[in-house]
Amino acid sequence: MKPTLPESGTSFDPVTRGPVTLDLLKLYARASGDHNPIHTDEAVAKKVGLPGVIAHGMLSAGLLASRATEVMKPWNAEWKLSAFQSRFKAMTLLGETIRIAGSFKSVSADLISLELTASNPRGEVTTQALAEFRRGT
Repeated sequence: MKPTLPESGTSFDPVTRGPVTLDLLKLYARASGDHNPIHTDEAVAKKVGLPGVIAHGMLSAGLLASRATEVMKPWNAEWKLSAFQSRFKAMTLLGETIRIAGSFKSVSADLISLELTASNPRGEVTTQALAEFRRGT
């Protein structure tokens, strides 16, 4: 028996992903086609004024999308991801973990919206996202 949908405003358990390693960033660069050296080369990152290698913003966005689908798994036969948008706000540095948190922003008969955030160990929100699920799409 599937659980009842939570009410709007209900938070879901935060999770941690990582740490971000150079090997992970190189794999992500190959998979995504984003070979900007600020994500894999310390000297280049520092030359352009960064504190060091930074994770791809889309890596965090992908982790947020993955978490949204994990949260909705009990209802996945009925609800499907229909929209996802993200906004980048701060950096995740090499060696850091990514904390993913969120809540059910709204729950209605045909639309469920989840708000999610990814944060670095300094407590900065690095990425914000909104995931929308529609019934039967």
